[in-house]
Amino acid sequence: QAAEYDWAAPGTEEAYKKRLDGVSAGMFGAMGIARDDGAGRMAAMAKNAVSFDAPAVLFVYFPRLMKEPQWSDVGMWLQTIMLLLRGEGLDSCPQEFMGMYGRTIKAHLGLSDDTLLFCGIAIGWRDADAPANNFERERVALEDHITFLGVD
Repeated sequence: QAAEYDWAAPGTEEAYKKRLDGVSAGMFGAMGIARDDGAGRMAAMAKNAVSFDAPAVLFVYFPRLMKEPQWSDVGMWLQTIMLLLRGEGLDSCPQEFMGMYGRTIKAHLGLSDDTLLFCGIAIGWRDADAPANNFERERVALEDHITFLGVD
């Protein structure tokens, strides 16, 4: 089954691939899963399929005809939802992983293929002791993303 969209496209650009690989290495390293442990990595990733045992999942989908401008609107909406959840004492985890199985999920939910399943959001309470929630992520310098004009 084809994924709903190409969520891995940034991996084709070396600078972004390096960042993605760094996050993966940090997360799997924190979990004690070696790079060559394919079975261990697959088992860890399979937890996405059950939304890490979260008590609730929000599925985000919209008409397939929507393009990049609307996708950015959805991203802003998702951030708002996630911040509101934090305000209520809940944690969340956006899961683009769900887009890999969008057609299966849509069939289960009775949605037509005229819709695009963008992601799921696991909603619940994070395990503060879980290694995947406690590894250092390398951050790109602000000046590598933002240019301030007219500021001395």
